[in-house]
Amino acid sequence: MAALALVAVIATTWLARLPLKEQQVGFTCDPQACRQITAPQEGPGTPFMEGSIDLTGDGEPEIVQLEGHEIRVLQNGAEIWRSDPEWQVVDVALGDPNDDGRYEILAALWKPNNAGERLNHPYIIAHRGGTLKLIWGGSAVTYPIHELLLTDADGDGIQELCVLESAHPGDGGDASARTLSVWDWHGWGFNLRWRSEPGHYGNLGVTAGNTIVVTLKK
Repeated sequence: MAALALVAVIATTWLARLPLKEQQVGFTCDPQACRQITAPQEGPGTPFMEGSIDLTGDGEPEIVQLEGHEIRVLQNGAEIWRSDPEWQVVDVALGDPNDDGRYEILAALWKPNNAGERLNHPYIIAHRGGTLKLIWGGSAVTYPIHELLLTDADGDGIQELCVLESAHPGDGGDASARTLSVWDWHGWGFNLRWRSEPGHYGNLGVTAGNTIVVTLKK
């Protein structure tokens, strides 16, 4: 029996070391939930590095860059804002996350609390009163955000927040597992609409037809 147990342990260890295969997975949403569909034939999402959006409302887009773990905003080639150096920004999305008809920057980041513990937050940065500033600082999230994007996932004309977040570890859970979740703005924060089962998801993206796409390793 001991020999059989040893064989089982060796086989499990060997399988765990095998490289995971990747496949594209698509999700489409309605106002209540989302469902998996055949993956569109488009490339996977890529990490945010730079984008352009009219933050000031003057008709001329500003350039938003993620440089290391800091956000830079450029206007006519000159830097007009940089994120707090205490923020460790992990991803950025550009759009209208709070559905107020103006464009903003949505960031997922780590920052220390008063006790020095680093926690994960979603923040909204916007141009108000002639300057760029933080206008909404979400509370620390239970499951850290690794990737995010804004898209009109259900075709209602309002952008939803789509997130790849750490999955609940559970008993002996896989720390590398992620869940895909979709959130709706409710006036002063986001409400969870739907969350997937855990999986080895990455490369969050969206197609021209607003289908959410991720890479799944299995």
